[in-house]
Amino acid sequence: MSTEIESRSQWVRLGTDGIVYVRMKPQVEIDRAAAEEAVRAISVVCNGQVRPALVDLSNLKSMTRNARLYFAGPDTAAVQSAAALVVKSPLTKAIGNFFMGLNKPLIPTRLFTSETEAVDWLRTFLT
Repeated sequence: MSTEIESRSQWVRLGTDGIVYVRMKPQVEIDRAAAEEAVRAISVVCNGQVRPALVDLSNLKSMTRNARLYFAGPDTAAVQSAAALVVKSPLTKAIGNFFMGLNKPLIPTRLFTSETEAVDWLRTFLT
């Protein structure tokens, strides 16, 4: 049975496959507080274990610099072993590339247009 947590900006659940699934709410704007809330939710659904995460950015409208810095830093690395960012529009692809290029996440992070390919990659981080 998987637990899902709904925050003001996204849904977070631990799949039966051991991967964390994060889905943005429609037209969401992520600021530092929303980023912190997301990382706390991941920690709760994973019961403190470090796990790979699939982050579906499809509905993302924007993300502040402070949120990007937080997601790239040690608090996120404490709960995620890797992040697959699923992008489906030029806007979300630009946000993803901007995040990876400028913020240099501490965990392995890749962009995907296919959720299936993202999950296949994340499986390599399951222990």
